[in-house]
Formats: sequence, structure tokens, C-alpha cells
Amino acid sequence: PELAFVAMDARHLVGSVRYWPIMIGAAPALLLGPLAVTPPRRSQGIGVALLERSLERAQELGHGLVILVGDLPYYSRAGFAIVPHGQITLPGPVDPARLLYRELIPGALSGARGLARGVGARELLRA
Repeated sequence: PELAFVAMDARHLVGSVRYWPIMIGAAPALLLGPLAVTPPRRSQGIGVALLERSLERAQELGHGLVILVGDLPYYSRAGFAIVPHGQITLPGPVDPARLLYRELIPGALSGARGLARGVGARELLRA
């Protein structure tokens, strides 16, 4: 919940972002998504602002790694890059060129190898 952000105009919800705790092998991480902005308000910087603020908060909370499935041209503006081929997998088919990561702690990606899976808070605290 501390990483769920919304953007409002005077009366309406216009954007939101959410993260999910995951484990990649034995490494804790966050899965970003969804990041959504209502169509009439797209291309106004709302999504990037939500992204930057939420990543800042994730870093403040001590999270080390964020992954997502998305478009590199959009997410690279916030420091995301393509996961090295085969290092991280997700359940189901995913285009490897769309599997992106951002380290919030330098070196966090090196400890993340294997299948990403959802976890509860207790498992994250043990990691």
C-alpha cells in the first residue's frame, strides 16, 4: 500500500501506479504494474511523475530492484533497461525485449536469477 500512488485533478482520478512484492530466486524485488493514465490526460507527464515519485519512495523504503513488462522507450526515461537475456523469467510468455529492470540499490540485479514469483509480506521480511 505504501507504493500505491494516484494522480487527481480537481475532481477526478487521472492516473495510478502499483507495485507487487516478488521474489526472483532468493532475491526480493518489486513488480511494477499497472501504471495507468486516463486517455484524455496522456502525454501530459502524469505517468512519468507517478513513476518517478513511486520509485523514489521504493528506494526510501529500502527496496533494491524493480522489474516490469513494458516499452523500453517509455520506461528508459526513468532509468529502466532490458534484463540480460535469460537472467529472469516470468510465468507465461513474455517478450524478453519488454522485460525491464531498474536497480534502486547498485548491484541488486546480480542477485536476482530465475523465476519471478509473487510472495506475501512474511516471506519478504525473511529475505
